[in-house]
Amino acid sequence: MSDVKNTVSKANSPRKGDAAGSVSSARARQFHETEQRMKAQRSPSLANVELLAPSDDQIALISARFGLDVADVDEMIGLGLSTVRDQYEVLRPVLVTSFNGEDDFKAIKIHLDRIVDALVRSAHGAANYYETRRQLAKDAKDKWANEHRDDDRMGIDGQDNYTGRLRRVAAEHAVKAYALYHIASGACAAYAEVMGEEWQPYQSRANNRTVSQEAAAALDEALGI
Repeated sequence: MSDVKNTVSKANSPRKGDAAGSVSSARARQFHETEQRMKAQRSPSLANVELLAPSDDQIALISARFGLDVADVDEMIGLGLSTVRDQYEVLRPVLVTSFNGEDDFKAIKIHLDRIVDALVRSAHGAANYYETRRQLAKDAKDKWANEHRDDDRMGIDGQDNYTGRLRRVAAEHAVKAYALYHIASGACAAYAEVMGEEWQPYQSRANNRTVSQEAAAALDEALGI
């Protein structure tokens, strides 16, 4: 083995006492899920939100078993629909201009892109927070799954125990994430209705460049052109 390969091999091999060398499959899964959520946070789509938010079946169980009120789905979707529709109707005469007999919708499209983006990001943030709280509750339950476990015993003051509090917090944020997801879904539906195309999260041009384009950009930067 060459010196370079030997060095790389040693650098990549787990060291004694190194947590990376003894990471559990559960921790590896958590890391992967967190990494995927961080990537989605840069430009979340409605599909990213849907993956994290509780489903209809889940929210029904959460509502019944935790005694939590859930927002009316039709009302939440309607709120998202009206947010985009109303702005389109009011701003169309202002933001849509005519040039050579053709209407230019660029300005209103940019505005509505930002409106929907804000609602999707808000829903994604809530759904991501819910998933984090849910995972904490799950980990607390699994961590102490043995005969000596005391996290589920009632506290000395008669209040919820540690695991119970984590469950409750996760359930409360599930309700919030569920509501915001449906507002965002309504906004996306209205956007498709008024603009005639599906809303897409903004993607930086720098992130979509090919290798040759990246190389050319680096050369241009070096030359200052």
